Amino acid sequence: MPVRPARRAGVTWLVRLAALAALILLASLLLDLFSPFDGAREAAQADGRTAVVEYVYDGDTIRVTLDGESTRVRLLNIDAPEEPRDGEPGECLAGDATAVLEGLLPPGTEVVLVQDEVTHDQYGRLLAGVYADGRLVNAEIARAGLARPVVFDGNTRFLHAVEEALDEAEDAGLGMFDPRANCPF
Repeated sequence: MPVRPARRAGVTWLVRLAALAALILLASLLLDLFSPFDGAREAAQADGRTAVVEYVYDGDTIRVTLDGESTRVRLLNIDAPEEPRDGEPGECLAGDATAVLEGLLPPGTEVVLVQDEVTHDQYGRLLAGVYADGRLVNAEIARAGLARPVVFDGNTRFLHAVEEALDEAEDAGLGMFDPRANCPF
């Protein structure tokens, strides 16, 4: 009987992540082609500020250079699973959410930050909708099924887009809606 080499878990994970990233990109491109909200998206970006991504902390927090200063930014209206910190285990799909955000916002990416009424959270992070290449990144993380809609300090500017994106993830069985994920997020 021939001996089959053992499959490496890391390879399987990378293949799944690559497929998820490709699906997100395809969905984004299709939405860009057929979106009735192009005018609203352009208007939102017009009142934003340009920044450059330094790095991604996790699935909903990044660091950017804004007006010459290094600034932490919390993506509004999404809540991604937490990465392991301070000896605590990470939440299910946290690594996936971080990896997808890193894929969408590699270092050096120019973004437009659009704020709502309350501009900073209790930790001093800038609260913003983050646009890259004309797409609302906050919604893209939800579209992958890797973040839930959330309201902080009454800020709801991007909530509808995030909720719609999460509905798409549920319909497609992505992220937290994938039965293979088997995690209570």
